[in-house]
Amino acid sequence: MPLAKIAAITAATLTLLSPATAPAGAGVDGGPSPYQCLIDTALATPLPDLPPDRTPVPGHVKTPIPGIVLDVRGPGTRFTGATGRFALLGRELRAGDAFRTASVTKPFTAAAVLRLAEQGRLDLDDKIGDYLDSALMKQILHGSHITVRQLLDHTSGIADYATDGSWMAEVFADPHRVWKPRELAERGLRLKPAFPPGKGFHYSDTGYVLAGFVIEKAAGKPLHRVYREQILGPLGMRATYLEHWESPRGRLSHPYVTDLDFRGWNPTYDTFGGGGLVSTAPDLTRFIRGLFEDRLFRDPATLATMLRTTRQSDDAYGLGLMRVRTGATTFWVHEGFHGAFMAYDPARKISVTGTVNQAFKLRKVEDGLIRGAHAIASGGGPGCPAKLS
Repeated sequence: MPLAKIAAITAATLTLLSPATAPAGAGVDGGPSPYQCLIDTALATPLPDLPPDRTPVPGHVKTPIPGIVLDVRGPGTRFTGATGRFALLGRELRAGDAFRTASVTKPFTAAAVLRLAEQGRLDLDDKIGDYLDSALMKQILHGSHITVRQLLDHTSGIADYATDGSWMAEVFADPHRVWKPRELAERGLRLKPAFPPGKGFHYSDTGYVLAGFVIEKAAGKPLHRVYREQILGPLGMRATYLEHWESPRGRLSHPYVTDLDFRGWNPTYDTFGGGGLVSTAPDLTRFIRGLFEDRLFRDPATLATMLRTTRQSDDAYGLGLMRVRTGATTFWVHEGFHGAFMAYDPARKISVTGTVNQAFKLRKVEDGLIRGAHAIASGGGPGCPAKLS
C-alpha cells in the first residue's frame, strides 16, 4: 500500500502508543480500561454511506466496521481486548481471533531476508539476477542494476501491480480465481517503472513478490517454510500462518471491503511476499517486540540496517518498516489493506497491534480515535467517552 496511505491510516493508531500505566482490563481509577472504552466507542460510531465513486464496486456503498482488536504492551502496560463481531452477523469478536494482515506481512519478509543475510545465504547488495530466473529477468527493465535491498526499501522503481486498476477489476470480477505469484509479478513488470533503480521511492507490492522469490532461491525452501523456520518458530508465533500455502490455525475473522465480505474470496491475490500472513494481535506483538528486543537477529547491527531509511523526512521507509515521527517521538509501523496495524515506540518500549477488519474506514472514526487516545494518554479526558467527537 502506498506510503502516503500508510502514514494517514496509522496516524490514528499511533496515538494509542501512550505511556499509560493501568493494568489490563482496568482504568487508572479501577474502572473499565480506557482502551476498551475507546474501541467500544469507535465501533458504536454511526457510519454514513460512502459515495459510489469511492467504492470499488458500484452499488456497494456502506462501510461497516465489523469489529476491532487491540493489543497494547509496554512497561507497566498490558491490554488485550476486542469489541464487535467476528462477522457482521456472527458471534462476538475475541482478542485472540485471527485476521488477515495483508501488507503487515512485509516486515516479516524483510526480516526473513535479513536472517538469511546473517547466515551468509545472501547479501542485501546482491543483484536480484543472482536469484531470479532469466525468463523473469528479461521482463524487468534495468533489472541487472536492481539489488535485493532495493526490493525491500521500495527504491527499485518497479511498478506496483496492486494499484493497477485493470488488475483490481479482474480480482473483483472473479473472486475465486487462484493467482500464481509469478502472475502477480508479471502484472507489475508490464507496467512502466516509476524511475531507474535507486532514484526515488515507489511503494511496490511487485517488488515484495520478487523478494519472496529471492528468499526461496537463497534458502532452497518454500516461502512459508522460511517464515516458520526463521521467524514464527523462534518467536513462538503459533497462531500465524501463510494463507493458501499452509493449513489454517484457528478461525479466520471476516475482513470487509465496504460491505463486501472478503473471507470467502480466494486469498492468492495477496499471499506471497507482500501479503498473505494470517495472524492475531498477540502474535503480531510477539513479532514486533521480538524484533526490537533482540530476540530475532544475532547481531544488533542487523536491526539498525532494517531501520536505515531511504530519506530523512519524518515519515520514511526502512526495510519493511516505516518510521513516523510525531513531535519528539519516533514510531516504527506498518499497516495492511484490511485494517491490520502494528507499531512500536523504541524509546518507551510500547507496542500496539490489532485490526479493524475493514479496508475502507471513515475520517470521523479515525479522528475520534486520535482525539480519544490523546485524551486518555494525557489524562485530560474522560475515561470512557460517550461518543467520538
